[in-house]
Amino acid sequence: MITHINRPERELFNMVPVLPKAIFCLLLGGLLAAPASALTRYQSGIEDSEWRLSGDIFACTLRHRIPHFGEGEFIKEAGEPMKFILNPENEKMGPGQVFILAQAPSWMPGLSTETLDVLPYPGYGLTVEVGGKVAERMLTFLDNGRHPVVAGTAWENNGENVEVALSNINFAPAYNEFRRCMASLLPVNYDQIARTAALFPSNASDLTDRIKRRLDLVAVYVAADPTIEYIYIDGHTDLIGSRRDNRELSKQRAEKVTAYLLEKGVPPEMIVSRYHGERYPVATNNNADGRERNRRVTIRLERANPNVKSLSE
Repeated sequence: MITHINRPERELFNMVPVLPKAIFCLLLGGLLAAPASALTRYQSGIEDSEWRLSGDIFACTLRHRIPHFGEGEFIKEAGEPMKFILNPENEKMGPGQVFILAQAPSWMPGLSTETLDVLPYPGYGLTVEVGGKVAERMLTFLDNGRHPVVAGTAWENNGENVEVALSNINFAPAYNEFRRCMASLLPVNYDQIARTAALFPSNASDLTDRIKRRLDLVAVYVAADPTIEYIYIDGHTDLIGSRRDNRELSKQRAEKVTAYLLEKGVPPEMIVSRYHGERYPVATNNNADGRERNRRVTIRLERANPNVKSLSE
């Protein structure tokens, strides 16, 4: 649904009560100077408002079609903050600032529009992306009956305003499914777990609670992602001690990590365990901080075909 209205400058001026009025006028670059502003609003109506869910244990996405403009989607990936992305299919919104607003519908009188964020926007039909708490608040406002709105200026005429609104019609059932999907997400994603370094105290090979917690995440992820073919486990030490002792110590560290992952259900044929003593430092051995980084076991996940993306991507 496209709505064209003329909005007096006083009404537009009051749209963003959270921002200082002078700053708001400056950001809009004189948009309020005209006696009246044209407004084009894109929003689905009662008959075509639809929210669609897709997801698995790697990511959950809630999509909403905005007729004649594009699509908005809320995305929650495993181990990542919530984000909202507005995907235009045209260049109806021009360069400048975009305002992320929460507007009350006409049947909620007395609730003023709230500004959630202000972002630079280059135009050219590029996406608008909002992350973290702002995206979460947009969902909360939708759940409470309000309309999150992305507002800016028109591409053809910077004296014309454009609003792209998310409809809350048919939102509640899809949002309930979205929350259930998020509850089933893995605690980490591939990028967060594919390279892990477990650090050990000097001359020690026992696993600390911190190392065990990290290995628990590795085991959970490997069990969930069928594209993982091998887990490479490499033991290392610092330069303190003889080469022979360091090689044995690095072996003990790698074996302890391997044994723990096997206990957690990782198939033995997936694990390639190696040990190197002090041969491959990642930092200097001339100070305590560097030696601490060298006393490590690295855990690296490798996919069967690096060119094939997993279900999480």
